[in-house]
Amino acid sequence: MNTLLFKGSTPSWVINSPWLDKSKPNLFQDEFQIAKENSSFPGYRPEPLYRWIYCNGGIKLFFRALSRYAPMFPVFAYHGQIASWTSPPPSGLGNVIFIVMGHNQFGKLRLVGGNYFGFPRPYCGDVMNSTDFFTNYDVADRHIRQCLVTEVIERSAAHDNELLRSVLSECEHFHTMPIFVVALTKRGPLFHAGKAVIEGAKAADFSYEYFGEIK
Repeated sequence: MNTLLFKGSTPSWVINSPWLDKSKPNLFQDEFQIAKENSSFPGYRPEPLYRWIYCNGGIKLFFRALSRYAPMFPVFAYHGQIASWTSPPPSGLGNVIFIVMGHNQFGKLRLVGGNYFGFPRPYCGDVMNSTDFFTNYDVADRHIRQCLVTEVIERSAAHDNELLRSVLSECEHFHTMPIFVVALTKRGPLFHAGKAVIEGAKAADFSYEYFGEIK
């Protein structure tokens, strides 16, 4: 159990989330490994967002957020083995995960967000800096906080329409939630997106293999 990673009363499904198990591969784990290697080889260059999170010591915080925002459910395969985990929208359809990271005025790395959002509608506009964002966030009510997070995500994603379409399409196939992440850095916002999917066992049972005409 990962109780040391959390404070206060936390649901057991969060504490035992497969997001917190390093032995279970996923897109974000792969991205952080590439960020750690920091290769300049084409095709293996790290995404700037994940490189920033890695360099600012935010990996554990990031996966704690996924464990709370993206509840994972197993997809069973042969002999009861888990082939993968997905995170169906809590409302049945349309939920999207937004995550905003950055440093507040005291230099503390913080993360806010949730799975209570709809698919982003990107538009151009200035994105507030990290200090201003958290200053405004701390004095706002729940509704304004959600608006602040939405604004940061939608403005940061304004030039990534192809990525947005790709992630949405994949998540519709898996019936799992998209995850949109922004880091507010000194050089401006860093944006990326992915799907809430964790790989499981490569289960096999050759007795199910078949070739022939179906009549």
